[in-house]
Amino acid sequence: MQYFGIGFLVLIFLEIMSIVWVVDWLGGGWTLFVMALSFISGIFMLRHTGISGLLLAGAAVRSGQNISLYQMLWPIRYTAAAVFLLSPGFISTAVALLLLIPFKGNAAVSSTQSFQSRQTYSSAKDDEDIIEGEYTVTRTGKADKPQDYIEHKPD
Repeated sequence: MQYFGIGFLVLIFLEIMSIVWVVDWLGGGWTLFVMALSFISGIFMLRHTGISGLLLAGAAVRSGQNISLYQMLWPIRYTAAAVFLLSPGFISTAVALLLLIPFKGNAAVSSTQSFQSRQTYSSAKDDEDIIEGEYTVTRTGKADKPQDYIEHKPD
């Protein structure tokens, strides 16, 4: 934790130097275009996932099947890559692209034993013969006038 501040300063320096190197290599206009493109794609990635991506990781764990570590961490990696794409530099863009590389992991988590005890039980067994609802009575005879209200008849 004591080296976090120094590491952050080194990262800022490397980001600035990467921008300078890319400007020297591509030119100012193309560098600005690539940085704007990475920023816009980061915004679209964040809008695409939102909080639902993190909930997807939880749902994958609760599904009761063997789940690889890749499947659990993909929504988190996707969101982190989107945040890295928002940063104006090419080191963070390279880290974001590394996070987006798909790789296949082994089935590392067996969630059947850890989440099997969390099954919810409903009290629907006691009330299986009750059907709740509303109904309307419509009369089609000419003598009866139309009825636009709900009529409940006693049993």
